Parts: sequence; C-alpha cells; structure tokens
Amino acid sequence: MPHTTIVRLLFLLALPLATLAAQAPDTGVTRHATLAIPARPITSRAELDAYRRDTPPANSPLSWLTPGAQHRFIDSLVYREHGLGGMDLSELRYELTREQAYALLQLFGAQSFALDLDARSTPRPAMDDQVASTLEPAYDQLLAAAGNAGPGQAISRSYTVEFAPAQTDARRHALGDRDVELLFRAATLAFHATSQPDYLADMRSDFAELQRRHRIDRPHASDLHDALLISHRTDEARALLVAHPSIERSPPPLMRSFNRIRNGQPSLWIVTPGTRKRELIRFRFNIRVPAQVIVLASTDCHFSANAARDIEADPLLRDLFREYAQWVAPPSEVTAFDAVRDWNQAHPALRLGIAYDNAALPMVERFETPTFYFLDHGTVIDTVVGWPPAGNLDAIRRGLRRINLMR
Repeated sequence: MPHTTIVRLLFLLALPLATLAAQAPDTGVTRHATLAIPARPITSRAELDAYRRDTPPANSPLSWLTPGAQHRFIDSLVYREHGLGGMDLSELRYELTREQAYALLQLFGAQSFALDLDARSTPRPAMDDQVASTLEPAYDQLLAAAGNAGPGQAISRSYTVEFAPAQTDARRHALGDRDVELLFRAATLAFHATSQPDYLADMRSDFAELQRRHRIDRPHASDLHDALLISHRTDEARALLVAHPSIERSPPPLMRSFNRIRNGQPSLWIVTPGTRKRELIRFRFNIRVPAQVIVLASTDCHFSANAARDIEADPLLRDLFREYAQWVAPPSEVTAFDAVRDWNQAHPALRLGIAYDNAALPMVERFETPTFYFLDHGTVIDTVVGWPPAGNLDAIRRGLRRINLMR
C-alpha cells in the first residue's frame, strides 16, 4: 500500500470524530459534516438498526453507499456472540475509497479490513446516486443464487437469463454507467463460480466499455487481473498490471509444465521448494492411490491455519500427513503466490498446492475450508469439515483408521 494512503488512514484513526467533506458549489467552500462513530462498536443487528434510526444520513458513513449497495452490505453482516463475525466487502470495494471504507468499518470495530482493501482510488461519481439502475434487481437475484447449494449451476442459470442478453456491444452502449459496472461484476461473479472462459470474455468486453467511459478504477482492474491469472493468461495479467499500477499486485509468477497433462486430468500448481523464484510448476495429481488424505485449505482461512498447527503438534499425525496427505488451495489462489510460499515455509510437512482448475478435485461440490477427504483408491470413505476451537483431531484419527493408516 502506498505510504500516503497509510498516512491518511492513520490520520482518520487519530481524529476524535471523523469528518466527511461535502463540496458546496454555491459558496465555493468545503463544509464538514461530523460523522457519528459510536464509542463502542456495533455488535448486533438491533444496535445497527438503532444507529440507523437515530443517525441523520449526513452523519452516517453508510450514506456514502448507494441504496442498493447499502442494503447488500448490511444484509451480508454476520453477528456472533461477541460482535461482528463476517461480512462481504464487495460493495465497499466498488463504491468507497479506502479512507471511506475505514471510517465506515469503524462502526463495527473492523476498520483494519480497509487497510489493504482493493477499494476505489478516487471517490465514486456523485451522479451515481441520482441514476436509476435497470440491472440492480437482477444482480440481487444473482447474489441470491450464489448463496444456494450448487452455486455454479444456479449462477449460470440466473446469468443466462438476466445478463447474457445484455452482453452485446449494442446493449452495452445503451446502458448507463452503473449498469455496465453491474454487468462486469455479474460476469466476474459467474467466472469465479464456474471458471468458464465465456464469462471471462464478457468481463473483458465490459471492462473495455468501462474504460471507454473513463470509469475504470482499482476494483475493476484488480478483478480482471485476478481472472486473467486464474485462467493462466499471465502475459495479459502482466500487461494489465503495467497499464493500471493502482492494482498493487506483485508480478505474476511464471507458470510452467514439464509433463504432458490431458485436459480434465487432475493437476496442481506447486511452488518450487527451496528457491525464491516466482514460479509455479504444474504436476499431475493422482487421486486414485490406495490411501490418501486431500485437505482443502486456504491461506486466508485461519481455521485452515489452526488445523495445520494442531496436526503438526502431534508427531504421529504430522508424519502421516507428510507422507499421505496433499493440502490443496482453490484455483483462485494462483493470485496469492506469496501467501502460498509463506505457508509452505511455515508448514514444511503440510505443503500447499493450488488446484489447476475445478477438475482437479472432482469430489468437491463447494470449496469450504478446511475440509478433509479420506480416500481409498479415489473413493471418499470419510469427510471431516471445519476446525472448531477445540480442534477436530479425534475425527481426523477416525478418518485415518477408516483408510487403514492408523490402528
């Protein structure tokens, strides 16, 4: 993150009350509306409802979001016993700068999430608040499909009906700026759910239209860059990185394959051990060996990290996992090369590979981490999902016994 951005964010933290500058064109001066940031973070939906009821819009950071975005963000909030337990930052990325996101997330004591957020580098055009969207209801339906079982198929069906007809040059040109952005975001969501190249093609066309309108900012460029990398189009990703330095990504790793691998054959990207090269090597992945544990994990999942810690603390389990287990991250983590390399340095007995595509793990319907699959000649014999605070070692031992790796 640029030094100037960090300074601005720290300045926001130091203010007793954050302020929102609103330009007053009639007088030529800048007026400041005092933001209402609670002394204690909001920890429940009831507290949030009270805050929204009692706070004038001009004093609430939530008012910086368009109505639809505000609704989607609030609907994504998950509360636990001691406060906020989860949220979707997509709306903040696309509608706010990091400084604005920082102030808004202060409401929930979660402002640290803004520090490296792929948020806008410039404020969203004010005219967006006055322009009605024709695609927003369809976008909400697409998000609802994403939350269903078998999200890939549900998203594809919804996208085909609601968005595919608009993916022509003539239709794009006729849409307003916000709707072209929603078109791009819908294609991005569909691509990440399915990895289908048609959705990437739509993303590229929508990106070109937004660029023609001078509407490209960090979240658009970052999402296209990551999609290109997931599709193994490293040259295009590098070119985009040069054209849009606001993306703030490290250079893509080299991707190499030394063996002939058939289309659809399971394979993994492996970080070359013992070297500082930014390089991923593709290897075939045999899921039909007599006994094997496949662990779905992610570098940004603290439950995965806790599982690795607990397994490594048990010498027998550590040795069994070193010999018989393969930890696998989703295909999207080719964008997290440095994090994968750091994981492997921290967990040399539990090295993490990256699935080449969804075909690498045919037994997986939904990528939830961590998930442990205990296989016998490719057949799933047992499954352990999640890693609660007390751990899941007994369930892991049960699974190992069922594939005859423990007595």
